Amino acid sequence: MENTAYNGFSLKVVRDFYGISQSQFAKLLGISQPVISKLEKGDKNLEEIHIKNFSEYFEPNYFKRNVENVNPKLFYRKLSSVTKSKLGLFESRLNLFYNTIVEALEIVDLETQSLPRIDIDKYYREIDGEYKIDFEYIATEVRLNFGIGRGPINDIIKLLEERGVIIHFFDYDFISSDNNKFDGVSFYVKGVPIILINNKIPNSRKVFTIAHELGHLLLHFDDMISIERDIEFEANNFASAFLSPAKDIKSSLRQLNIEKLKSLKMEWNMSISSLVYRAYTLGTISQQTLRFWMMKLSPIRKNEPLEFELNSPKLLKKLFEVLEEQTNNGFYKHLGFTEKMRVELFGKDNVPYRAKLKIVLD
Repeated sequence: MENTAYNGFSLKVVRDFYGISQSQFAKLLGISQPVISKLEKGDKNLEEIHIKNFSEYFEPNYFKRNVENVNPKLFYRKLSSVTKSKLGLFESRLNLFYNTIVEALEIVDLETQSLPRIDIDKYYREIDGEYKIDFEYIATEVRLNFGIGRGPINDIIKLLEERGVIIHFFDYDFISSDNNKFDGVSFYVKGVPIILINNKIPNSRKVFTIAHELGHLLLHFDDMISIERDIEFEANNFASAFLSPAKDIKSSLRQLNIEKLKSLKMEWNMSISSLVYRAYTLGTISQQTLRFWMMKLSPIRKNEPLEFELNSPKLLKKLFEVLEEQTNNGFYKHLGFTEKMRVELFGKDNVPYRAKLKIVLD
């Protein structure tokens, strides 16, 4: 019987993608669970007949690809309440997305402007009598690097995509409005920065999460990060300072009331909750007042009033259009993804059409 060349990790990824246990997978393929274990470890070859038994879940080309466990330096909010099975579903999608971009960049040369790399140890200052990281200074330098003046950022997606950051809003089927445990994730693929954002969270939260993930890309690019550093704290403080510089917003964050916060939300494209926390970090409200506002806002935090429109990312779709042009409409076929997998990973709107080779954002 003919054997198919493949690596065991590719089998595990597709099993995790569908949330299937080894025992369930073995039953579908008509083999025993111990055999599945050997296949995933690479100790045994997968036979052609077994691939046919599972053809509704992936195309044969899938096993002709070198799907590797890239295990990139990923940053996402892994809450203690997230189950192992949910993490498996999420991480399998990250691996497939990552590997796809790796292959895409072997075909298309995506011109990007390198993001600055911030050595955070150089930004410690004496602030209010304490030696702290000066996130205001870091954010100011990044805004200058990006050519941003003072005031609100009107379109953070366009701003980052013009610098070659691929942004994608994912709609993973296992995440519901009551199960929003993953806000975002960021990593580099061959030097190209990637930010993936949960499309089910409100737009105001998307904006902050994009800025938060940008913070990870700028501050936490090194694999060797001290365990004493609170990288989530650092990314949050960078995001706040980047979106709302202290010199521009501090005077507006005094004597807060709900109507004032609503007005500031529309001006700064930030959630009410993040504005209240910004007021606390800038010292315009006390910790006690912060607790008061957090309790007051708790019932509306998942569905705040006055949510604003947010432009959709464009760069990923343009990349796929060029790939289809370059491969005679064969890139998706080469991936070996079923229609379900393709839509789940990249969204139904990323349908390619004939395009020019060079990627240019409007």
